[in-house]
Amino acid sequence: MKQISIESIVSRSWDLATKNWPIFILIVIIESLFGNIGVNYDTTLLTNMGQHPDPQVLAEAMSDAITVSPWLIVGILLSTYLGFITYRFLRNCIVIGKPYENLGEELKIDLTQFAIFFVVELCFGIAVGLGCLLCILPGIFLGVRLMFAPLIAATEDVTFSQAFSRSWDMTKGHFWSLFLLGLAAFGIMIVGFLCCCVGIFFAEVIVNFMIMVVYFDLKEPEYMPYEETYYTEPTEPAEVVEPAEEPAAPEVVEPAETAEPTEPAGSTETPETPETPEV
Repeated sequence: MKQISIESIVSRSWDLATKNWPIFILIVIIESLFGNIGVNYDTTLLTNMGQHPDPQVLAEAMSDAITVSPWLIVGILLSTYLGFITYRFLRNCIVIGKPYENLGEELKIDLTQFAIFFVVELCFGIAVGLGCLLCILPGIFLGVRLMFAPLIAATEDVTFSQAFSRSWDMTKGHFWSLFLLGLAAFGIMIVGFLCCCVGIFFAEVIVNFMIMVVYFDLKEPEYMPYEETYYTEPTEPAEVVEPAEEPAAPEVVEPAETAEPTEPAGSTETPETPETPEV
């Protein structure tokens, strides 16, 4: 079973956030400004809601304090779209080392995939919300086991059921590690809020990277529709040491053939031996 190192995940998420924060901060700001468009709050009524102990009166007070308009649909679609491209940018930061190669291409969406993501995110929110109403613990359990479903729906070509089933399979046996990671993320958000409230934007970027990093750590090979690796900074190529040339073997010089002695020029006959005189 794969091990989850919270310290390693937080450290890598911090590095990724510090290198790629501008585009994600911009997305967070846009979502905070326009994500709730169409929803109007009466702060005075919200403040006085605690004075109504009767649940029926409290529900009526809430309906008066929070009103919606047709613009709510625009706000929901905009918030969903920003979440969709955020997951894709986060994935790219790990795969290719930057949020996008071509911004125009990354902003384009496949309507079928976007619709699946929208339904998955909606059902995920409903499941966790209903679970929290049932003594909170079921909501925490579902939130951990299904935490990757929206991410998978945004970054992979899957169906509605596959997004949930893959998240369920990936988190099997890692509930407590992921739960502790969630507590660490909550702590980071608190620290960000305490940093003059502005720090919460950067804290949210770190938390988003934490989800993506642990997702890649747990991802099984059969769930990889594309070839991906953790991005590493390019390093200078090592010098290639050419092997030293082997000394040439000494040439073997064959001995020259010995020439047969030749007779001196002009001498063709052997001189006769003089006869000895008789006595």
